[in-house]
Amino acid sequence: MQFLKYVNKKTVDLASICAMLAMSFLFISLFLKDDLSKYISQKHKLSALKSSAERNASLPDEQQKTGSDISALEMEMNDYKKIFRTGNRASDFLNYITEAGRRHRVEVSSVEPGEVVKGDLYTRNVYTTILSGGFYDIYNYLYRIEEDWKAVKIERVVMDKNHDDSRIQVILTVAVLSI
Repeated sequence: MQFLKYVNKKTVDLASICAMLAMSFLFISLFLKDDLSKYISQKHKLSALKSSAERNASLPDEQQKTGSDISALEMEMNDYKKIFRTGNRASDFLNYITEAGRRHRVEVSSVEPGEVVKGDLYTRNVYTTILSGGFYDIYNYLYRIEEDWKAVKIERVVMDKNHDDSRIQVILTVAVLSI
């Protein structure tokens, strides 16, 4: 006790507070260590769940958009099926090819039917046509056939320049598909 006489009261208070803090940390580290680690892991899991819920909040909208995209594709497929199925596609194509030639200032010299292949899924009629006209007219004509007529596959194009004038001659082989 003689020692306490020489020590300042504030220093004793500070030493006793430090001793209590050290005892508290010792108590927490020994007895509450598992509880604290569980609390911290639960807090991290809660944070992960909240961020996942925020990310997935827009998911129903995305699924609805995907569903509408699928229905639009199904409608487009049904339209293509109608294109392939309706009537005699070959005669429609022959009418179309000559009418498109007039629109694009392309002369359709001849249309020669080729082989007809009947498969399990579709029928394929091959035609060879001879066209003549200006290069850009022919180009636009071929582009229009490819864009407008989904049931036609252009199989072969042979171009030759006419030496007498600036016109070109094209031998076009197409396959008209139908179901």
